[in-house]
Amino acid sequence: MNRMLKAPHVSKKSETATGFVQILFVLLVVGSTIGITVFLKYTASSGPTLSSAPEQIVVDVLKPTTAVHTATRTLTGQVETRANVAISPQVTGRVISLHPSLIPGGTIKAGEILFSIDPTDYEIALKRSRSEVAGASADLEQATADASNFIKDWQRVYPDKPAPSLVAKEPQINALEARLAAAEASVHQAETNLARAKVTARSTVRIIESSIEVGQLLSPAGQYGSYYVADALRIRASTQYETIRDLQLTTGKQVELIANARSGSGGDSEQYGAEIISVGAALDSRTQLQPLIISVPKNHTLTPGTFVTVKVSGGENLDVFMLPASAMATRTSVWRVNTGKLEETNVSIIDVTEDHVIVRNFDVKDGIVVSQVPTSFVRRPVKIRSVFSGSEGSAQ
Repeated sequence: MNRMLKAPHVSKKSETATGFVQILFVLLVVGSTIGITVFLKYTASSGPTLSSAPEQIVVDVLKPTTAVHTATRTLTGQVETRANVAISPQVTGRVISLHPSLIPGGTIKAGEILFSIDPTDYEIALKRSRSEVAGASADLEQATADASNFIKDWQRVYPDKPAPSLVAKEPQINALEARLAAAEASVHQAETNLARAKVTARSTVRIIESSIEVGQLLSPAGQYGSYYVADALRIRASTQYETIRDLQLTTGKQVELIANARSGSGGDSEQYGAEIISVGAALDSRTQLQPLIISVPKNHTLTPGTFVTVKVSGGENLDVFMLPASAMATRTSVWRVNTGKLEETNVSIIDVTEDHVIVRNFDVKDGIVVSQVPTSFVRRPVKIRSVFSGSEGSAQ
């Protein structure tokens, strides 16, 4: 019984001791935190402090040397003909002969006959016209003789009066002269038609297409193929107006042509010298590019439709800077260091290559920044780490 009465009393004392220990632990933790805070504050006030002055930017700069530069551009051109001439006869008839090279790709020299039409009808027409000339000429001669006799008879009767036009047979003579002129014109037309029965190349030509065969009936209304004059090829290239202006591309300027430079073609490139023969008078409405017409050199192997590379060059630009692409802050400006501060300055760009930007000479102060500069750090003081010289950047 006594043991049962003592148990609740002991349990109550144990709970009181546990609560006291917990309270003591919390007080200990709070006190330790306060102590550590005070200690850190004391040590911080007695140690080094952060400077309010902005940190310096470390940059690399370039001090370029002047150079001489010739601006060049590479354009793509295409060989073209001045015109493709239709193969079409000027008279009607059946084909009786063909030139063996009257096939696509064939070459026919000047003076050679492309094809001939049966001339029989035109030979007959020529004989008929010549006979008409002979008849008209005889009639005119007879009328002239008769008129001379009538004038003599008139003068014997009326020696003081001129013979009237009817007596002198002037109307009849005028009519016969007109008839003779018409007959002579018919002869000329018949001779022309007979000559046109043979279609002759006036210049050396290359055949593009041909659909003519012996025995075929041709007429002037039909088109039976086409050709181009071998010496009438040219090259058309296009570029921006600014390129033509800056490189001073004018008539007579020499250019370089590179043909058959296609990758995987297996053949060697062919290089030619050529010249600009015309600069287009207007921009293309779709591309806004200006055409350049370039001559095709002699002894070439180019054919219409061939693409060629055209290299054009301007004059020499003296006293310029060749800056690496990393020097450009924007498309038209660079950063330069001036007495420990950054300055953005615009540059006059002359040319752009794969690795460099060519600009006109200007005052670079302490150097042109070639390392990256975050725009948020622009107002901070600048410290130069490395100085490079020249266009390639050799360290000093």
